Amino acid sequence: MQAASAAYKRAMKAIFRNHSFMRVTIGMINQTAQASAAVADPEAFTYFSSLKKPFDNYQVKELYEGCDQDWSAVDGSMYFLPREKPDVVLNAGLVTEELLGTIEIHFPVALSIKGLTVEFGKAYPVNFSIISDQNTVEIQDNGDGHFVTEEIFEEATFLRFVPTRMVNGQSRFRIHQITMGIGIYFDNQKILSASKKEHISPITEELPTIDFSMTAENQERLFDIENSESSVQFLEIGQNVEVLHGQELEDGTVEWMPGAKLSLKDWSADDEELEISATDRFDTMEDTYYRGVYHPEGISLYTLADDVFQDAGVDSREYYLDPYLKNVLVKNPVPAVTHKEALQLIANAGRCIIYQDREGKIFLKSSFIPDMAASAEDETYFSQVEHILDGQSKEEYGLAGQDYTGAGSAQYFLPHSGETALHLGYVSEAVADSQGKFEENPRVTIQLEAAFKCFGLTLEFGRNAPQEVVFHTYYNDEIQEDYTVSDLEGSTMISHEFPEFDRLVLEFTEGAPNNRVVLDNVLFGDSTDYSLEYNSELTKTPKGTQLTKVKELQVIRTLYGAGDEDHELAKETVVFDEENKQYTFYLSNASYGFSAAITEPGDGQSVQIVSSSVYYVTVEVAGVNGAAEVSITGREYAVTQAKTVRQLHTTGTVETWENPLVSEASLAADLAGWIGDYLSSDREYDLSYRGEPRLDANDIAFLENKYVPDLLIRIYDHTLNFKGGALSGTIKARRDMSGVAGTKNRLAGQ
Repeated sequence: MQAASAAYKRAMKAIFRNHSFMRVTIGMINQTAQASAAVADPEAFTYFSSLKKPFDNYQVKELYEGCDQDWSAVDGSMYFLPREKPDVVLNAGLVTEELLGTIEIHFPVALSIKGLTVEFGKAYPVNFSIISDQNTVEIQDNGDGHFVTEEIFEEATFLRFVPTRMVNGQSRFRIHQITMGIGIYFDNQKILSASKKEHISPITEELPTIDFSMTAENQERLFDIENSESSVQFLEIGQNVEVLHGQELEDGTVEWMPGAKLSLKDWSADDEELEISATDRFDTMEDTYYRGVYHPEGISLYTLADDVFQDAGVDSREYYLDPYLKNVLVKNPVPAVTHKEALQLIANAGRCIIYQDREGKIFLKSSFIPDMAASAEDETYFSQVEHILDGQSKEEYGLAGQDYTGAGSAQYFLPHSGETALHLGYVSEAVADSQGKFEENPRVTIQLEAAFKCFGLTLEFGRNAPQEVVFHTYYNDEIQEDYTVSDLEGSTMISHEFPEFDRLVLEFTEGAPNNRVVLDNVLFGDSTDYSLEYNSELTKTPKGTQLTKVKELQVIRTLYGAGDEDHELAKETVVFDEENKQYTFYLSNASYGFSAAITEPGDGQSVQIVSSSVYYVTVEVAGVNGAAEVSITGREYAVTQAKTVRQLHTTGTVETWENPLVSEASLAADLAGWIGDYLSSDREYDLSYRGEPRLDANDIAFLENKYVPDLLIRIYDHTLNFKGGALSGTIKARRDMSGVAGTKNRLAGQ
């Protein structure tokens, strides 16, 4: 669920909403030109230039100083130049060797490009020319380092930028970043209707999907396919489609949030309307992954996923892997499946979901209740900080703190030393002074097995609550937020949207005067702050479906063993020449122990294996110029199966779950617990509602129900429709029984 301001949430809950807005931009980038662009003469650039990054969407964030006129700054924002090229670490983009030098970019074939987007930086050209094979564009009085032109460069094999006057006088010519294209922009005035459909399986049973469609008006025939200057002529499959949502607030301002960043799939136009559709990045990840290897000592799912992304050619900036996956080891090879299916298997084995976020980045993230452990370095000798997460009521000792001990029988005498027989929470060693200050603030750390996000928590204290606490949230050892809460009470509900974290530190900055900090429980609260209610969000009554009960879940484990004997795995006659000396054999079954041979080798002819996995063998020949029969010998792994069983109900169906990566009993047990919890949630709901751009597939929400207060549901299908400045939507969801959150009533102490 996307974060939003309180004003936005009020506006969306209002009986009568203000206008909603949508913006859609299609990045008309000539992808062939972008991928193949290269400078014509590398010697024309300084040794600290980055000759490829300007074409690969890298930004220039930090600058080197130089002797150009009015270039260097003395405010600490620039770095001294290293003397040698190997010491260059910053991306400086293209920097010409000569003052007012020329930058020429070549393409391997003639390409038509509509528009250019160029980042020149702070030293931009005021007057310059852009020359191509058939066109020369003269630019006068340019006043910005960000330059955009809609000129069409037909059948261009080169683009030459020739500056004649720089904004800072005598200066080298720089290009930080260049994009071969521009964007088409649509807003409420152009968009007739739009729809975004998302699907995510909470147990990664299927791959996630995002499908976007839009209809825009074309009354002026700007998008006619016969119009040679129409933008439609330059649309290509795979171009970026970016969606923004906006909502008018009570004060008349508009709050914007990202909607999606997708890939253009198809388009068409008639005299009145333009229709486009876009989809997620998984739609194009159809190549097969053959690099699976059996690892007897185990390999982390993190490493496997990273290798799949790299083999698929995905830029490392465009995906994120949960660090938790570094701790999950498997032995079995990834089967020979498409890259997206390989990622699905890895995600499922690690109890993760895989999805594409609204910025187009792919995520593999844990999707289960993480184990938590509490610790403290300054607890007193009878403290039991590890119990603050169990949610149980605590006993207490009579303490010497101001106004702490009563005369009743509810408190016990302290033991002089050693372990206590009582069930306690955290008690600090430090005692606050008469002003509530500590010499060193008590701190309690809660470490999580994996990342977690919550929308509130409750602190339960002993008799005298401290006055102030600061929540420090960390993710992967990086600070996410410092959130302060004052005026604490014995049971304090904190309604706050915490950022995702895997470590939470509670620092008590002010205590009760002359008292220790006594913290009995930390109760993690709601995993959502969104409610679907009658006469408010819902436009129809929910349609509920009772699913067939599952009696037993069987998780199949796949075990690899040594094969019986060597035999011929593949044989083929291949034609080799001086330029093609290698050939790859693909295998149907996982195998190992390979050797290669030429059936009837001639004088000086030989073959060797240069790379392999359990599903392929690549050989390279020497002395062969023509046809030769090559055979591959090896052993197939002996593959057997075992079961890990979890009973869910006394009656119902038997479900099997097979993930070929899973071999260890402990991993199968974790998987059975995760999937079993999902299957136990055997009620589904179809909902029609007012539409909310904040929602994503796999979000949790409260659903108003007559019989179950604050019923939690997990969304797996979400459709958001936009038409005429208004929103509507549909949801398919499953009842969530995972116990991620307590109910609102419990949080409120009711």
